Amino acid sequence: MKKIHENPLTHKIAAFLCGLCLILILLITSLQAVCYWIPNWWRNEYAKYNTPQYVNGEMSLDDAVHVTEDMLEYCIGRLDTLDNTEVTIDGVKQPFFTEREKSHLYDCRVLFQKGIRVRVIAALLLVGLVIYIFMHYSKRDATVLLAKGYLKAIAFVAVVAVIIAIMCAIDFTWVFTEFHHIFFDNDLWILYPDKDNLINIMQEVVFFDAAKWIAGIWLAVCAVLAVISIFIIKSKRIPDSTF
Repeated sequence: MKKIHENPLTHKIAAFLCGLCLILILLITSLQAVCYWIPNWWRNEYAKYNTPQYVNGEMSLDDAVHVTEDMLEYCIGRLDTLDNTEVTIDGVKQPFFTEREKSHLYDCRVLFQKGIRVRVIAALLLVGLVIYIFMHYSKRDATVLLAKGYLKAIAFVAVVAVIIAIMCAIDFTWVFTEFHHIFFDNDLWILYPDKDNLINIMQEVVFFDAAKWIAGIWLAVCAVLAVISIFIIKSKRIPDSTF
């Protein structure tokens, strides 16, 4: 077994990639947590901003939540179509989504499911790299190497995250727009408040709150792991002059 201070660059890179994979897994999971796992998150947001008042016509808070739940179930693949999503607007029961909205949400479905697959790939890569590192080091030294790799990865990601956070604070609308330009190859995401009620319930302030919650959960877990990593490194009393 190699000593920790003898690790070659390839092993350091492997440990760094382990950190990046873990951080990516946590980011995607944080997004899923806010969208799906926190009880009444959407209901509380819609009540906070009195979302139903922005819909073209009178619609209840329950219907706004129902629409969102169907949309999220569709995006994750647990609902095959949005054709049957109906609400009561101005006392009349009717389909909620327009054809343009459904086409855009299909693109969202594809994007979301790609994210889930990316998480699976990242998890498999993480496991493979961890096994690779443990094959070359004792349990003690491998743990320290992985801890140092994670800290390097979190430092790199922190710089990127701070830049994005500053950009969002300066002009969230621009960041929101550029996000759609990057991840969608059409203009179906451009919706019109007078015709598309989807944009009236999925307001920018709701997206901004969701972004803050996702970032908060993600950063909190990453910070805890960083503290644990520092504790591991210090407790092992291993020189880190070469890493």
